[in-house]
Amino acid sequence: MNAECIGLVCRDCGTKIAESEFSLTCPSCGAPMRVEFAAGALRKALQDGMPPYDDRSYLYQWRSILPLSDESLIDRVSLGETETPLLRSHRYGRKRGISDLYFKLEQGPTLSLKDRGTALCVLKALEQGSETVCLSSSGNNAASISAYGSRAGLRPVVFVQKHVSAAKISKSLVYGGNVIRIDGDMAAASRLCGEMVRKKGWYQCGGPNPYRVAGKRTFAYGIVQQLGRAPDTVLIPCGGGAGMVAAFDGFSEMLEAGLIDRMPRLVGVQLAACNPTATAFHAGKDVVTPVEKKPSLSDAIMNNNPYWGKYCLQAVRATGGTVLSVTDEEFIRAIRELGREEGIFTEPAGAVSAAALTRLLDAPGFEQPGLTVCNLTGHGLNAPQVATGDEEYPGLVEATSAAVDKYLQEQAVSGAGRLRSAL
Repeated sequence: MNAECIGLVCRDCGTKIAESEFSLTCPSCGAPMRVEFAAGALRKALQDGMPPYDDRSYLYQWRSILPLSDESLIDRVSLGETETPLLRSHRYGRKRGISDLYFKLEQGPTLSLKDRGTALCVLKALEQGSETVCLSSSGNNAASISAYGSRAGLRPVVFVQKHVSAAKISKSLVYGGNVIRIDGDMAAASRLCGEMVRKKGWYQCGGPNPYRVAGKRTFAYGIVQQLGRAPDTVLIPCGGGAGMVAAFDGFSEMLEAGLIDRMPRLVGVQLAACNPTATAFHAGKDVVTPVEKKPSLSDAIMNNNPYWGKYCLQAVRATGGTVLSVTDEEFIRAIRELGREEGIFTEPAGAVSAAALTRLLDAPGFEQPGLTVCNLTGHGLNAPQVATGDEEYPGLVEATSAAVDKYLQEQAVSGAGRLRSAL
């Protein structure tokens, strides 16, 4: 039985509207909206436990808790975005004093976590009869909306900032995206995207879209289904902050439905080069104010004025969590160590959660974090140039076994595979 969606409700003032009156933000106060289900509907939909894994799409697996009006549209949208793996750490956690560590590999069809939210947003765009889908993005979301928009037969238009990974731009172009690279930062790209939405009536799949968060919240459901319980601590990279808010929504719903007996502590992780949410949290503030960006090798989660910042603070504080910051050097080290110790290649924006583990143990109250999950938000191929340098490209070796033995010995002595300094 599917939970009945009764409309959208404002996260601040409680104003309610019908789905047919769709609005990105509250018509009364301008705050973001949230998908609302009928009282007790989620508990009833989950009364027999979690739905089984479905190898067609997560939209099928989690349809009982998603706001779907027309399930026949799933096949038109889907790229085979199934529930992502949850891998137990063999070495990385133990070496850092965390014996019960897991990695949630959020690497969908376009190689990032964005596909959870995008798949549902594009389906809702079809339900509403839209012809153009758009958003502003640092790269991953642009690739995701390009792929899903094209799959659904819609026109994808994406606004990206001046400095963005060439690999991400290439993906968007291959997926048929109309890529508009703005001579400015994410704030400029977001402003122009919003202006075009107002002028043209395009369907915006990023930013405040409530269906984006509704789709992303299944991340939390997937973790509980795979573990069979709630984790004790979850580390989540925070740029704009939608992922943190979505996780909080999902775990809160499961607590209310009786599927878990307590909330995990949610830990946000930002780059030291751009950490407005961490700065606000440690200053005891209730709102996030912009900070000046510093240079970084990451082009993602570099949002100095996060749309969801206030709600991230609320989620972290409500669960007894914290917000940490890591340097470029730390996340590059994490990328390389995850590769060598776990066979996992993740992008900078995802590696920050693993990089923050050492800092987590030094945070008050987290000396024993318990069962811990790191959200690895995208594949390393989204930014392959970050973790290695040209000096590591192997030279030619003579085609003899003796030459191979000599080369391997030299590599062991010289410490090949050393980390590239971010400084």
